[in-house]
Amino acid sequence: MNWLWLATGGVCGALCRFHGARLIQARWRGNFPVGSLVINLTGCCLLGLLTGLFLRHSLWPVMQLRLLLATGFCGAYTTFSSFAFEAVQLWRQGQRRQALLHLVGQPLVGVGLAWSCLLWGRQL
Repeated sequence: MNWLWLATGGVCGALCRFHGARLIQARWRGNFPVGSLVINLTGCCLLGLLTGLFLRHSLWPVMQLRLLLATGFCGAYTTFSSFAFEAVQLWRQGQRRQALLHLVGQPLVGVGLAWSCLLWGRQL
């Protein structure tokens, strides 16, 4: 049964990532991967919030929710490979400053969001 929770979350996360990133990127002028940036940062925030909630509410079916939402959904919603590939593409296009901003900024902001949202989730 665990695989069903994981697969359901993964399919939903992948679909949200695909459509969300496309929708966001279509509204952005320029080569900077804003779609992936927003998806990855909201994923960091969501995973931090979920982890905080799971720590606080131990009576919830935590194992199933973790498989569905944390591992399945967030795992498919965010992706390191797209982040790395987009940084390489920016660099190859001669947009070195944007590539470095992408490489340094996204992990720093992502960790900060994950941490603050975990603390917020523990209060809910």
